[in-house]
Amino acid sequence: MKSSLPLTEQDLSDFATALEETNKDFDALRQRYEEVRDAFSQRSQTQATITQGHLPKAELKRLKKQIETLEATLENQLMSWNNLKDPFWQVLRFVGLGLVLGWFLRGWFGA
Repeated sequence: MKSSLPLTEQDLSDFATALEETNKDFDALRQRYEEVRDAFSQRSQTQATITQGHLPKAELKRLKKQIETLEATLENQLMSWNNLKDPFWQVLRFVGLGLVLGWFLRGWFGA
C-alpha cells in the first residue's frame, strides 16, 4: 500500500534527530533512576546502622547528617524542574484549550 504523502530526506533526518534526543532523554532518566536507587539504599543502610546498637554521639550525629543529605538528594531528583517541565506545559496547554473551548461554547449557545 503506497502512502499519499511520500517521505522526504528531511522527514528521515527529523526522525533520526528525534530518535537520538529520545535516546539521550532515556539515558538521563536511567541515570537519575540509578542515583535515586543508590540514595534509597544508602539511606536504608544508614538507618539500619543507627538502629542496630549504641553508637557514639559523634557517629550518630554524622549518620543523621548523612541521612538528611540523602533525603535532600532524593527530593531534588524526584522534584526537579526538568521532570515537571513537560507535564506542566501539557496541563497548561490543555487547561487553556478547555477554557477557550468552554468560552466559545458558552458564547455560541448563549448560556
